[in-house]
Amino acid sequence: MEDIFKPSSLTIKQLFGNTDSLYQIPRYQRPYSWGDDQLEKLWDDLIEAKENDPNYFLGSVITAKPEDSSSYLDIVDGQQRLTTLTILLCVYRDLFPNINQNILDQDPFAVDNKVIDSSIKFNDRFERLRLRTHSNHQSDFETIILNNDTTTTKKPTKKDLRKEEPKFKFQNTSNFFTNKLNEIGEEEAGVLINYLFNSVKIIRIDCQSVAFAIKLFQVLNDRGLDLSNSDLIKSFLIGQIQKKYENDLELKKQKEDQFMDDWKVCENYSNDTETTLNDLFVMYEYYLLAQNPKKSLYDELVEELRGKDPNQVIKEIRDFIGNYRTEIYDKDDKLTYSFFYITWGMYWRSILLTALKEKYPDYLEFSKIFRRYYYLNWIAGNTLTKIKQTSFNLIKWLKEKKSLEFIKNELEQNSAETTRRAIENLQGDIYNEKWCKPLLFLIEYQQTDDSNLNFLAMWDRNIQVEHILPRAYSNNLEWRNKFELNDEIEDWVNSGANLTLLSGTKNLQASNYGFERKLGAYTGKGFYSEENEGITAFRITQKIVDDYTKNKYNKEWNLEALQDRWNWFCGQIETILEIDLTEIKH
Repeated sequence: MEDIFKPSSLTIKQLFGNTDSLYQIPRYQRPYSWGDDQLEKLWDDLIEAKENDPNYFLGSVITAKPEDSSSYLDIVDGQQRLTTLTILLCVYRDLFPNINQNILDQDPFAVDNKVIDSSIKFNDRFERLRLRTHSNHQSDFETIILNNDTTTTKKPTKKDLRKEEPKFKFQNTSNFFTNKLNEIGEEEAGVLINYLFNSVKIIRIDCQSVAFAIKLFQVLNDRGLDLSNSDLIKSFLIGQIQKKYENDLELKKQKEDQFMDDWKVCENYSNDTETTLNDLFVMYEYYLLAQNPKKSLYDELVEELRGKDPNQVIKEIRDFIGNYRTEIYDKDDKLTYSFFYITWGMYWRSILLTALKEKYPDYLEFSKIFRRYYYLNWIAGNTLTKIKQTSFNLIKWLKEKKSLEFIKNELEQNSAETTRRAIENLQGDIYNEKWCKPLLFLIEYQQTDDSNLNFLAMWDRNIQVEHILPRAYSNNLEWRNKFELNDEIEDWVNSGANLTLLSGTKNLQASNYGFERKLGAYTGKGFYSEENEGITAFRITQKIVDDYTKNKYNKEWNLEALQDRWNWFCGQIETILEIDLTEIKH
């Protein structure tokens, strides 16, 4: 039985010179991207190794047999190095056509231009390239590198190098090696090419399938994957197009171009939403399966998509993730904002996308019920394990067009304990809970009409949770005199009654000062007259100022104010999460 993979230790001469040394960069791979930093490191390593090491290990290359019957091997890992080495050989070919001619009689291992040429092209009955790069960029590679005098290539501008087009990277690498080889001169360059071909080794691992090659790559590398499941899915779907239209070349090209246009739209959606394409495909997978996946993303989707029209598939995926951009990521409404704070992001996104995909008639009401379920579980301290199966059930129910009443009843079953623990946790120290700040954000949204809506970002360090009565209140004489005889006060400090929102700078101003001085920061005036005027941006903080202005609680932040603020806080939560908090109000 043939081995599922076979490792071989090869010199660079063997890597590019053996009869089976024909490589191609598959379409699922990302284009050539090496810049000056990677090129400098490779060059410095080779120069240093030549001086100090009789043999040098350049790393590994993982190949796989493509799905078609091509004699070329797909490069799963190592395309950047192989492309770079090919460009280096082309620069040698053009810069030093008589390399090592003076030592060929004395050194049987000396590398001349015939060896270099046969490492660029394989000569038998007809010429075949040793390396076929990414098909979308092969013509650029041939024009700039293979069929051009590389020594005349100018260095691209920084602006061009920032572009995604690999042709500028081809030019840059060509220019880089031309300069480096000119610096060391032809004689030293001859020594270097001899060392490179005969003493530098690579482990080439040949795999029987692309899927196994990827798994092997994940095991052997602890760095980030150069290609992802989404790249493999693209390769699979393109392969399906090639099989379906193999007898009609014109139609095949038309379908491939159409596919790539839709794929590019998907990539743009990914960039626009700051969400990896891989994550977007996971959401699509969850939608398709409506159950916990049992295999890898690639294996699950290949099984689901096999036999379907690839162009229809990519169109559906494009529309699916397009909904994420327009109806979720770019949506400006309080309800949608509130989901972005929840920790189980992959699940809530998949569920909302399912509702959108299925055009669920009660989308708005469903979203409120669904949000309530997730927030109560979060506040209750439940983990993903608790809500995962229900999440997949929700996807299934939405696809089955179950009624809103059915879904609501299903979510409320066995929810008494979760609700009880959520209420219990709301009474205590909420300041140190991950859901504290999101809950304050939801209350803030509750005070704001849609015309003045702005998304409050969790990661914005300028937005902080402020203690109205400072945590270190005993260090301030005014606060100490007011509360030192009250044993209950410690229970209030980190509670919802005593917390509000401030910008970072205002929060520093408010600090541990007395209440009247804090009001200066709350109104936007700061502690000094030269500070900026204007009310604080947060309405839940402005409410404290309004109460003070109305002479409530004798213009003090006292126990009565705390109790009243607590009841107000509970009332807001009752409205947002549709939960009865009568038992914990004062």
